[in-house]
Order: sequence, then C-alpha cells, then structure tokens
Amino acid sequence: MPLSRRLFSSLVTLFLLFLAVPGSAQAAIHAVAAESSYGSMVKSIGGDHVDVVSLLDSPDINPHAFRADPKIARDLEQAELIVLNGLGFDGWMEPLLKSTDGDKRQIVRASDAGSHMIMADDNPHLFYSPQIMLATASRVASALETVDPDHADDYRANLASFQQSLLPIYGAVQQLIADHPNLSITATVPVYSYMIELLGYENRYHDIQFASMDNHQPSAQQVATFTDALKQHQVDLLIYNLQVNNRLTQSQVSTAKEAGIPTVGVSAIPLHGEDYAQWQITQLEAIGKALDEAGSNANHG
Repeated sequence: MPLSRRLFSSLVTLFLLFLAVPGSAQAAIHAVAAESSYGSMVKSIGGDHVDVVSLLDSPDINPHAFRADPKIARDLEQAELIVLNGLGFDGWMEPLLKSTDGDKRQIVRASDAGSHMIMADDNPHLFYSPQIMLATASRVASALETVDPDHADDYRANLASFQQSLLPIYGAVQQLIADHPNLSITATVPVYSYMIELLGYENRYHDIQFASMDNHQPSAQQVATFTDALKQHQVDLLIYNLQVNNRLTQSQVSTAKEAGIPTVGVSAIPLHGEDYAQWQITQLEAIGKALDEAGSNANHG
C-alpha cells in the first residue's frame, strides 16, 4: 500500500507538471483562408501557432466558377479565424458564413482592410495589391492576438517580417519599370489590374476584360475590337489567366502570339507552393523575360 500511495503521488505530480508547461496542451489555432494567397499570408503571421486550410488552392480551378461543398462548411464551423477576399470574388463564402455557427470566430475581409485602396471599377482581384495585402495582414495579426493573446508578441514580430518580405516585390516592380517603361498592356480578364496600376502601365480594353470575367460572354463588337488591336500591335503585352481555359482566351492568346505580342500567364493564387512575395516576384520576372525576348526577336528581325 505505501508503494501504491507513492506511485499515485508521483503520477499526480507529473500530471500537474505537464499542465504547467506553457503551451504544451494548447492546440493550434484553426484558420481557414478562402484562397491560398491569403492562406500563405496567415501562415507567415501565425507561424507554428496556426493550422491553416486554404479552400481554393488548385491551379485547375477557375476561382469565379468555384463551388463550395459540405466539407468546407465543416471547416468553417471549426475555424477560429477566417480570411477571405470579399468584393464578390469569393461570394460563395458569404452564405456559408451565415449558415455556420461561429459567434466567437474572427473574420477578416481584404475588401474591408483595403477599402480605401480598391480601384474605381471595384476590381475584386485585391490580392495583386501588396498594399491591400499588408493592410489585410495587419488585421490578421490583430485577430490572432484576440484569439491567442499569449502569443501576441510573436504575431507582431511575424507581421513585421511579412512587411519586410514584401519589399522585394517593389524592387522587382522598379526593375521592370526601368527595363520596360511606358508600356501599354491588355488582358483577357482583369486579374492583374492592381499590379498593372502599380507598374504605371496603361491598361487598355477594360470592357472586354470585365465582360469575360465570371464566364460572361463579350459582345461580338468587343471581341472584334480586341482582336484587331492585337493584330495591329496596339498593345505591348497580353496578360491572361492561367486558371481560365476557354475558346475565347485561347483565341486571344493565339492571335497575340501570331502578331508577335508577348503573352504571360498569371494566376489568382500561388500555383507552386510559393509564398505570397515569391509568387508576385516570379510573375513580374516572367513579364520582364517575355518583353526581353520580344525585343530581342524584333531586333533580329
């Protein structure tokens, strides 16, 4: 019996010591991001304290044609932090948020965080603005502090690191402007408009870009005007969305290539596991390379 009492006492002591270890029994914060561009950012700020699920993370899915499923509703039920784009880009999220229970969960919308930086045409592709992304990151850090005040210092430090990680994007922007100033650009859809604005390039033929968005069909006149502009080389570059694959997009890209206009595919989400900054830089460098090659071919021609 004495041995049993000593053993019982030791077990109780070990149990109490286990409970006393900071963070030993604390589960990671369950965070859900509507798109992997925001999921990457949440992971950067939350670090080991968060478990992030990105709902839209496949390069094979057109974000505007995405449909939610029951598993997503379960993820949202369990989430302590939810981050979405807003402005209709991920409109499928709003009814799900209303139909799932989560009074204590924190919800961050990029459209709210960067409301004063949204383009006049209400372009919903906010993730292509580093400024809006940083404003959203600041709100994410504050939300994480609310959920988990014990690690507030970590979230603030990670936010500062995230801010620093965006600086190379501006370096890549400045390099592209220096190498290829005063360009005229168009696109199959307005996915890249915020970055084009940051570059200071002229963005032409908005009407057909917006008509093509959300799988709408542009008018015959819009298509004819756009096609003629490409054939007559009235723009220096065509941007297309890698995640939108239809006959109109294929025709536009083909026409541009036949006219000798460089074409570059971009995406609404990081496609190869890059973090947010690397995703932006990779695409800026791809644009620079395409323009360099077009200039070289023209010189040799």
